[in-house]
Amino acid sequence: MKHLFTILIILALSVSCIALKNVEVNKPDLSIYEHDQTKEVVELVYKAVEQIATYGETVFPDFRKKDSSWFYGENYVFVWGLDGMRFVYPPNTSAEGKNMLSLEDIKGKPIGKMFVNTAKTGEGWVFYEWTLPDTNLIEWKSTFIKKVTAPSGTEYLVGSGKYKMPMEKVFVENIVNEAAELLKTEGEEKAFARFNNRADKFIYLNSYIFVKTMEGIELVNPFSPQLVGKDMSNKQDAAGKYFTRDEQEILKTKDTCWMDYMWNKPGSTNPSQKRSYLKKVVVGDKTLIVGSGYYPE
Repeated sequence: MKHLFTILIILALSVSCIALKNVEVNKPDLSIYEHDQTKEVVELVYKAVEQIATYGETVFPDFRKKDSSWFYGENYVFVWGLDGMRFVYPPNTSAEGKNMLSLEDIKGKPIGKMFVNTAKTGEGWVFYEWTLPDTNLIEWKSTFIKKVTAPSGTEYLVGSGKYKMPMEKVFVENIVNEAAELLKTEGEEKAFARFNNRADKFIYLNSYIFVKTMEGIELVNPFSPQLVGKDMSNKQDAAGKYFTRDEQEILKTKDTCWMDYMWNKPGSTNPSQKRSYLKKVVVGDKTLIVGSGYYPE
């Protein structure tokens, strides 16, 4: 009988280990990010996802504990259902139990739906403008979202974000790829309307999508609409560089490229280094250049 009891214990432990192994969450690929702030957010979400995948809803109270590894300073994780129901919100637990699907930022960006739609794809980033805690200041916030299935079978989204996070090259590449795909599937009229809409995802972190013809004619530029219709191939930057001509030359033989040039930041008259990612896309009988850029400093 003693031996039988020992065997049963070993079997139980083996089954438990197998179950835990089955819900092990893949590690995030942090090599695609340059900045520690970005990596911290992604790691926090992945750790929370692993806890929910293993232990389910029993870990929700841990996420609410102030000055813990889950909730420290302005950092925390939140948990929603994929229907928009908010289950964990450490900064204000009285706001839990509400459906947030209709949540919008100050520009009307439907971030509740964006959180849910992002989770349904697996994981991703959502960028929006929000009020800094204890101030009236509006800042860009970058939030990482990831889907998880609890042992109960219920699907959740887990998120965490930071204000004023630095731009990542991968953010720019991803948004340009999405814009190019939208152009191919929806056509110019619908895509251009979205690129110009400040409540859409294509305006993010003070950056935006621009579109040119292969000949250099600007078709979309929501931050500098006076450039639309202009031939950018004749335009030089502050250092005398014909950057559009350089882009055109590279894209004759390649589908994508990065281009550095000097350009004025929005609201500034002083040129700064700008880094743009450009992608060639065929729309009907046209070949267009879709791009987006950021200022490294």
